[in-house]
Amino acid sequence: MTDPLRILVVEDEWLIAEDIAACLRASGHEVIGPAPSVAVALRLIGENPVDVALLDVQLYGETSLAIAEELQARRIPFACLSGFGPRDVPSALANSRFVRKPADQAAILSALAELVPTS
Repeated sequence: MTDPLRILVVEDEWLIAEDIAACLRASGHEVIGPAPSVAVALRLIGENPVDVALLDVQLYGETSLAIAEELQARRIPFACLSGFGPRDVPSALANSRFVRKPADQAAILSALAELVPTS
């Protein structure tokens, strides 16, 4: 990836969110958020251009399914950053790209490269 991406980060654990955001910024990308909830994420999607998103699956008693549906409707690629696997999430997310938490910078950047290939 040569051009910086605008990446929505959805994560309800502040320390994890800041770690992911710092990793992305250090790689030259723009971070949108981090969003700790579905409501905040949906607002950010509506207010900002987003190239790709990283979604925590479980957010303080809610899932990121509504966010995934909005991203799909807008044709914005996303990956699920989660301690859960495809069998442990709502079926609508099961075919998504998964990055296992805790994720290191290489895993996150690799997922982004798969989601938004360079042209």
